[in-house]
Amino acid sequence: MSILELISGDGFTFKRVSTTHGGEYAGPCPFCGGNDRFLIWPQHKGGRFWCRGCEKTGDAIQYLRDMKGLSFAEACQALGISKNGYRKKYSRPTPDKPVFRPKKHDHPPELWVQKAETFLKSAQASLWTPEGQAARNILFGKGLTEETIRRAGIGFNPVEFYRDRQGWGLTRDVRSDGKPKRLWIPAGLVIPLCHDEGLARLRVRRSDPGEGPRYVIVVGSSLAPMILAPEKNVFIVVESELDAWLCRQEAGDLAGVMAMGSAGLKPDQNAHALLMGASLILTALDYDPAGARYAWKFWPETYGKKVIRWPVPVGKDPSDAWQRGLNIRAWIEAGIEQ
Repeated sequence: MSILELISGDGFTFKRVSTTHGGEYAGPCPFCGGNDRFLIWPQHKGGRFWCRGCEKTGDAIQYLRDMKGLSFAEACQALGISKNGYRKKYSRPTPDKPVFRPKKHDHPPELWVQKAETFLKSAQASLWTPEGQAARNILFGKGLTEETIRRAGIGFNPVEFYRDRQGWGLTRDVRSDGKPKRLWIPAGLVIPLCHDEGLARLRVRRSDPGEGPRYVIVVGSSLAPMILAPEKNVFIVVESELDAWLCRQEAGDLAGVMAMGSAGLKPDQNAHALLMGASLILTALDYDPAGARYAWKFWPETYGKKVIRWPVPVGKDPSDAWQRGLNIRAWIEAGIEQ
């Protein structure tokens, strides 16, 4: 049994997101929840896991010890391996790291696009009603102007709702209890991603996430990075779409912007081609352990010396830094002049 099969067997669903270490899978953390913060590499060093949230890490043995409370010997027995066999597994040489091969993200089904566009138009109208005042205040508080908000096509969904997946052009899926999964659109700010082919993603910044995730991607959406001003040859890489629009607003004439959605997500084929042709890449991933880890490793390893780590000097991200008084344009200018 692989570590992916082991953890999936406890009722968790993981999706392959990259080829890192022979295959990287993301999903909810068995220990702290979340959406895609828990990563599994089944082929790396016998199988490893790591959570970007709670920082739990280890192999199948460690998972059973942490999750089930088993002793080392009990965990080995549960996995059907001997203590000596377990130790030999880690004495083998680690295979060479595979060359990064960006994936191509499929566009959502035509029916999904139609349904999503109808919903988005309603959400965009709701944002500019009295009921959307609190949502507008959040956007204004992040430094976005009304012109930018309208240009970004941001909306507001006042009430969460569920829809039949097949009614949105998606395949039928079932939960662990056998009941059909439904498409969930929570209440909150609606942040779209549009390509030449049309609407490709709906991400919702939840109004009241409780203990759940702040951001939710509506099922069926593309996971491609958001790219603003792709004609530029200098790019600044951030995590959130709202940060991307702020950078575009303040310095769109200086640089293109890519919003990855998460520190651990990699460029797709389109983004990779643009980055390979760029003269300078400023990585401004969130100023936290996950952002720092990927800024120091993946980006310079993949794109070389033209990558400069350029986190905001105050706060966690560009929006946070703007709230603390940072001049976003001057910060980007300084990075370009390095």
